[in-house]
Amino acid sequence: MIRPLILAVLLGVVAVPALAQQQLQLGGKDEPSEIQADDALEWHQNEKTYIARGNAVYKRGELTVKADVLTAHYRELPDKSTEIFLAIADGNVLITRGDTTSATGGKGVYELDAQTFTLTGGNLKFVNNDDVITATDSMVYRQAEDVAIARGNATATRAKEERTLRADTLTGHFAPNEKGDKELSVVDADGNVKLTTATDVVTGRTGRYDVKTQFATITDDVRMTRGGNQLNGDYAEVDMASGVSKLLTKPGQGGRARALLVPEQNNQGQPGLPGQPAVPGQPAPKK
Repeated sequence: MIRPLILAVLLGVVAVPALAQQQLQLGGKDEPSEIQADDALEWHQNEKTYIARGNAVYKRGELTVKADVLTAHYRELPDKSTEIFLAIADGNVLITRGDTTSATGGKGVYELDAQTFTLTGGNLKFVNNDDVITATDSMVYRQAEDVAIARGNATATRAKEERTLRADTLTGHFAPNEKGDKELSVVDADGNVKLTTATDVVTGRTGRYDVKTQFATITDDVRMTRGGNQLNGDYAEVDMASGVSKLLTKPGQGGRARALLVPEQNNQGQPGLPGQPAVPGQPAPKK
């Protein structure tokens, strides 16, 4: 505890000068919380809030929140101890969980009861290992469900891989890997979906991408483009591990049951002529 905070009994508000980084330890029924700041820590006793200014840091378990200013709202428990139930971060917000997950934004609101963090403002980005999700409107992370929701021109990419998934809204689901670490498992896309790979561009209304198997399904008013060729259908299956894409129609609605595309290139690295697909393992026919 910080000694100058005892002045709150008389003043109701405490501002601790930045002679050194200030730190406040708070208990709780589940996990203790810690607040740090370079410039000042203020205790607003009547409003039951703590305000940390200057490289402010809030820690609770594996979760760390950093910002220019942090405002923590607390409540009193039956045993007379206190716990923080709402934390608001303003300016250059950075959230980390362990060594693999981080998120950035201009403003963040962390609701501890719901275990939900909402980010707004500029530079909205969610990073988990090599997977990156960005958005322009908001980024919501539901810690209990291990779900991240990106809204507004949302984009999901994987480092060093030629693939991008875009949509109005992207919902990322996390699951433990073989080592027990949480990683991005499945991404659901909704609204103006566009999947771009090294060979294809597939658009539709909704989609789902399995990160581990590198398999995507795009549905509703699907259009697939490869080179100068374009196909329309009900839904598409894109296997990015094998490089094979399938365009399919719903059974019983007429038309061909499916269309199968395989990578095709001529010896100049350009798309092959229509009707002359390349044979795997052999060069494509010359023009």
